[in-house]
Amino acid sequence: MGLKQYVQNVKFRTGMANCREYIDLIYDVIDNQSSPSQEQYLRRHLKLCLKCVDALNLEKELKKAIQLKSVHQEVPKDLADSIKNKIAKSTP
Repeated sequence: MGLKQYVQNVKFRTGMANCREYIDLIYDVIDNQSSPSQEQYLRRHLKLCLKCVDALNLEKELKKAIQLKSVHQEVPKDLADSIKNKIAKSTP
């Protein structure tokens, strides 16, 4: 753990981090890039801060929308064939 991460964890542990720092943590939690202790720091802060609750809910909804759009998007067969042909022609 680097010095910056150590200082950040101390701020979270002591409740001295500001909302901007918690919003950065929200991104890590949503992307499953956080540790259990960081999630615990965030949950504790969310009990006190509606602004960060709103930010968390917005990010969750955006992620769901992006996943939904990317999963159910069908590519027309002609377009897929055209892309495959161009890739085949461009590779040596």
